[in-house]
Amino acid sequence: MVDHFNVTDHWIQSAVQDLLRAVRKEMDEYKLYNVVPQLIKFLENLTNWYVRLNRNRLKGELDEVNDQNMRVSLNVLFDVLLKINLLMSPIAPFLTEHMYQNMRLAISPQSKLQ
Repeated sequence: MVDHFNVTDHWIQSAVQDLLRAVRKEMDEYKLYNVVPQLIKFLENLTNWYVRLNRNRLKGELDEVNDQNMRVSLNVLFDVLLKINLLMSPIAPFLTEHMYQNMRLAISPQSKLQ
């Protein structure tokens, strides 16, 4: 990826790693009833904080280095959504398969996300 990250990029990537560890632990202990509330809380943070705080970056509307900031933010968001999609696949298989098939279209052999 790119060398410079926004603080919110670090935050959301850290949060998704914490979520992955927590869900893995809960599923290993067969406490599946704890997984969905954690997923919902994470998705609320993703949409209400990360996307809202980075709306201009995601659109490429910043003053300097627009293209690079936009690419970094979109790559971070795509990476997080892909991890969440894989994490949710045992719980909502048909929805996550549909989402994955649509996300797969964003990655063509000619232009890999960086």
